[in-house]
Amino acid sequence: MTLIKISMPDAIRIEKARRDGVEIGELLKHENFASLGTDLETVFRDGYQVKFLTVNGAKNLLRIKFGQEADLDYTETEQGLSGLALDEAQAESFRQILSDNCRLEQEAGGSYRVIWA
Repeated sequence: MTLIKISMPDAIRIEKARRDGVEIGELLKHENFASLGTDLETVFRDGYQVKFLTVNGAKNLLRIKFGQEADLDYTETEQGLSGLALDEAQAESFRQILSDNCRLEQEAGGSYRVIWA
């Protein structure tokens, strides 16, 4: 399945809405999501891929989506982010969000890392 690519600000808005338990019907009424147009329902239901993900963008998504904080739950390295404690479902969910410029890999010991190309 090909996911719709969305901007980082739209991804943040989507994840905040999910975190807050907002239903899709409520989102359709808000102009904050107008940039997604008719794709909003598909993005909310099926997921999305970020068009271009920066290190800070990934850190924001990890904080909002999984409650993980830099320096407490994982480490920022020269290559990316390391030591992410994600279960398989979280890893798959995060993997689909990642833009083409980065990838999620499992580290020795079971944690994950995000590496930018």
